[in-house]
Amino acid sequence: MRFSPLFVLLFLVSLASQAQEQKRVAILNTEDDGEPEIEFTNLNFLTGKLREIAVKVLPEDKYSVMSVQSIIDKMGSRENARKMCKEAQCLAQIGRQVSAAYVGQARLGRLDDYITINMELYNAGSGVLIGSFTGKATKVSGLESVIIENAPQMFGKMPGASVASKAAPTASSVAGGIGGVQVKGTDYEFTGEKRYLANISSDPEGASLSFNGVPDTRCKTTPCSVELGEGNIRIIAALEQYDMADTTVSIKQNNQSIRIRMKANFGVLEIKPAFLDGIGKDERWSLAINGKAASSWENRLSPNKYKVELSHRCYEDLSFDVGINRDKREVFDMASYVKLKKGGLVLNAERDGKPVSEMVYVNGVQVGETPFSGSVAVCARVEIGSGREKVDVNLKHNDKVVHTVKSNTNKSSTFATPVASVTITSIIKDPRDNNTYNVVRIGNQTWMAENLNYNASGSKCYDNNPTNCDKYGRLYNWETAKTICPSGWHLPSDVEWTVLTEFVGGSSTAGTKLKTKNGWNNGGNGDDKFGFSALPGAHGNSYGFRNIGNSGIWWSSTESTSDYAIYRDIYYNNESVSRQHYYKNSLYSVRCLKDM
Repeated sequence: MRFSPLFVLLFLVSLASQAQEQKRVAILNTEDDGEPEIEFTNLNFLTGKLREIAVKVLPEDKYSVMSVQSIIDKMGSRENARKMCKEAQCLAQIGRQVSAAYVGQARLGRLDDYITINMELYNAGSGVLIGSFTGKATKVSGLESVIIENAPQMFGKMPGASVASKAAPTASSVAGGIGGVQVKGTDYEFTGEKRYLANISSDPEGASLSFNGVPDTRCKTTPCSVELGEGNIRIIAALEQYDMADTTVSIKQNNQSIRIRMKANFGVLEIKPAFLDGIGKDERWSLAINGKAASSWENRLSPNKYKVELSHRCYEDLSFDVGINRDKREVFDMASYVKLKKGGLVLNAERDGKPVSEMVYVNGVQVGETPFSGSVAVCARVEIGSGREKVDVNLKHNDKVVHTVKSNTNKSSTFATPVASVTITSIIKDPRDNNTYNVVRIGNQTWMAENLNYNASGSKCYDNNPTNCDKYGRLYNWETAKTICPSGWHLPSDVEWTVLTEFVGGSSTAGTKLKTKNGWNNGGNGDDKFGFSALPGAHGNSYGFRNIGNSGIWWSSTESTSDYAIYRDIYYNNESVSRQHYYKNSLYSVRCLKDM
């Protein structure tokens, strides 16, 4: 059968017209706003499920769901889309960027022990919210059910779509009536909506807000003022440790005041710190609740059971369990439980190279004379002689230290206190790979003045780039870090890190004194006063690498929980050395300390 040229032309025009009428729908990659981050493969699965449902619900002659690659081709990369805009109301802007008529995205968050999902679908041209849904599950896999249950209804709200449009059985006979009417041209709608200024407050203040499911950058938290359209509007207020408030308000006049009362959902744990004879009172106790560091002695906690851990350089660790109920206060007084950490001290005195007997004082109390041997609190003040000269000795917990105070008769004082010095020693070589390292003597400790760069199984270079290993050393997980130092050296303990920071003047200023004179971002360099030469080698985990040039993080050998270990970090924008703990599978730098 032959067709006339006119018929073929009309057929091609018809196909082109149908293609032009198809509207593109962009389902952006699912993003995770919570911690710890969810693996990218799991996020891809959720995104794929949303695309799958969109294809099933939306009519093929009216809509086409864009592929992942087509979106990337428009934006350049997934990262470009994330950088372009992080706020929900910017989705429409991204949709226009990729030439889509409609754009949607799911974002994950955290609420107590749940993973939450918030999916929103926008008209890219007008910025109007077409539909949305929220839900939660204890695992990522549970969010699939949330999507299956809610996504069809959301996509079904799009013009011409129907949740059951592709599932309806084929009719046995042709339906009568007129159909298939098409009107050419682009719809243009203008609504003269009245808008009013509303003043939003909450009790207590600081609640985050959303209006009809969308946050507004001009009114993120209470108190604030925002323009709202006339009529009913749903306002959701959320504040940590308070029940979520969900209310619908009728907007009908200017300067309308809206006050949202939040219902508390917490109890209080109060801890009363204690010190024996004032020992260690200049240092705070470290507090962790369920493995997470806390800084306040009064903590608001959601009703639940908690594990509380207390640690201090001068005292034995304390831990206890506590049950917290709504509107109840639990008080833990440490005075009945604190116990000093002790070590053994063997103290001798010499004058002109010969042993002499001198009185020994511990925290101002005479405890004997040299040669002295006894158990002493590790943070105690030790003095010797009639002039009560301070003995500069670092006592060790559950270990013995032998120390000799030497003096000469031509000195004006009874005893000269040994002065810890800073000495740059020669280079050492690691016999395992012949790598060499500078070594520095700081006080009574000998440190490598560079990060370890031994290529152990599982260790990595930042961004998997060997050049970064040459400069910053390798990154190790905690289990590897514990055993990776060469013979005669070891991974320093939490206490040994504290000895270093206290010697250089205290943790609040130690960062400036330990950082290199260059190499830190935004002028955040130090003076490297003690030759430690800390560089911002950053860190990594199973999701990638972060913060090179901004921070340096070093493992200690001290475990805090079954999953966490203690580390020290230094940042470009801070003078301090911070003591923290985190997952053992994190990748941090290693500084080796010479065995005593």
